[in-house]
Amino acid sequence: SSSCTVMTSPLDLFAQLRELVKGSEVTILVSIAVGMVVWRVMGSSEKETKKEEKKEAAAGKRELKDRPNEVLEFRDYTRELLAQYNGTVMGKPLLVAILGKVYDVTAGADFYGPGGPYGAFAGRDASRMLSKMQTAPDEQDPSLEDLLPEENDTLQNWASFFAGKYKHVGDLLP
Repeated sequence: SSSCTVMTSPLDLFAQLRELVKGSEVTILVSIAVGMVVWRVMGSSEKETKKEEKKEAAAGKRELKDRPNEVLEFRDYTRELLAQYNGTVMGKPLLVAILGKVYDVTAGADFYGPGGPYGAFAGRDASRMLSKMQTAPDEQDPSLEDLLPEENDTLQNWASFFAGKYKHVGDLLP
């Protein structure tokens, strides 16, 4: 048996290749167009989802800030009563005590509300934590007896900050 090899010229190969591609051009272009449409639709739905998630998160923060607050009259607070104002009970404002004064920090719910970076301060005397620049109570809490002079200075600065920014709504009983 003999095999016969047909030699084709480069021009013939080019022509054959061109015919193959020519038939596929439409398929390739349609595939690219469909891919772009799908990518665009998927991309915009992801953007919409992210926008909705941001709106929901903002609404949750607004809900905490704008919730119908209990009307607070200036009063004395026990530690037990103050603990009810830690942001976990809807309808109650967020309160923080520092150096015996209780402040309504509801306007700072992003910071002092549940899950906020200073959420541990809400509903309690935060004096020791603030003086030591810590976000959790230690075993000496709430004592201020062992504070260093610089910690006392820090505490005074925080007390001035709270007095200037938030409404003083009562005093914390010893």
